[in-house]
Amino acid sequence: MIRALVIDDDARTEALLADYFARLGGDGDAVCAFARSDREAMEIITSGAEFDVALIAVDRSPISGVGLFHQITDRTFRVPRIALSSGQDIGLIRRAMNEGAVDFMVKPLLFNDFEATLLRILETVARRRKNWQDSAAYSALKKEIDIAADIQQRILPTRFPAIPGYEIAAHMLPARVMGGDFFDVFTCENGDIGFVVADVSGKGVPAAFYMAVARTLIHSAAQSTAQPADCLRQVNELLCNHQIPGMFVSVFYGRLNTTTHTVTYANGGHQLPFRIGQGTPAQELHGGDGVVLGVMTGLDYQQAQVRLQPGEFLFVFTDGVTEAFDGHRQAFGEDRLAACLDNLTHVAAAEGIDRVSAAIDAFVGDADQHDDITSLIVRRL
Repeated sequence: MIRALVIDDDARTEALLADYFARLGGDGDAVCAFARSDREAMEIITSGAEFDVALIAVDRSPISGVGLFHQITDRTFRVPRIALSSGQDIGLIRRAMNEGAVDFMVKPLLFNDFEATLLRILETVARRRKNWQDSAAYSALKKEIDIAADIQQRILPTRFPAIPGYEIAAHMLPARVMGGDFFDVFTCENGDIGFVVADVSGKGVPAAFYMAVARTLIHSAAQSTAQPADCLRQVNELLCNHQIPGMFVSVFYGRLNTTTHTVTYANGGHQLPFRIGQGTPAQELHGGDGVVLGVMTGLDYQQAQVRLQPGEFLFVFTDGVTEAFDGHRQAFGEDRLAACLDNLTHVAAAEGIDRVSAAIDAFVGDADQHDDITSLIVRRL
């Protein structure tokens, strides 16, 4: 339906437009209101009536032209305005356009010109309104995603348990607003320190939701069983029971006994961590093998154990570290990472994380980040 407001005291124009709108509207799909003065126009406008278009005479003395709309205090009243003129004064038409008219028509009005102009303007307005609606919906959605991303970051621990003789630091940088990587550090019921680094398949919002589920399940299972292999087995069963197609998570889970200085760990299809010691080059930490979680039920997981010597540290990370690409599609790689880690034996854990991040940034340069980047250091002093 086309709803039009005509502001003009010319009886001939009124009769002509009434006929045109009737022809254009067909079976009552056009409604036209006529005002013959500024006062009548304001009464109609302030009554709350809604219109799709307004046609305003700009060369009739009882009508103040397009400037009439500047008197409207209700800022929600928005309607495209077409200037009507007899064509005798180009200055009036120019003034009307400056005052907000989107187009003009010259009397006597011909139906074909009237129809083409009106439909073109209505189509433009409809497109703009849709763009405004889409923009508003996008802004609302972006705000919600930003809030969710902030919540996700707050889920990750920023303070780690105070461990005499040890220090822990970690960092996660998502490739998008929300990421699928996560880390966790917590105190177990028997006093061990549990630490987890995991990488969910995919990116964005789906991965972030799956990440929250996986983190919660791992944290809960870790409190009910003392063996990392049993923990991963339980979590794998629970994730498979959720039946989320196409989603899985790789996990490295270690438990540090601060009395014996041993780390018992299980690796569910995750990137191999590095072990670095005083005078000992970075070496991959093998053992505790298993597959990613969430793909198949009934799987068993292995576990292994390593004893940290004074000054040694473990560097646990996701593949976003080694697969960070520069502008030439060259990967940061394990060799560069190992060389970087070899220089961190006398560096605090937090500074070590910062140095690795800085090395990746320097290598990548202006290239886009394609994957989440997560790293964690557990260091015996």
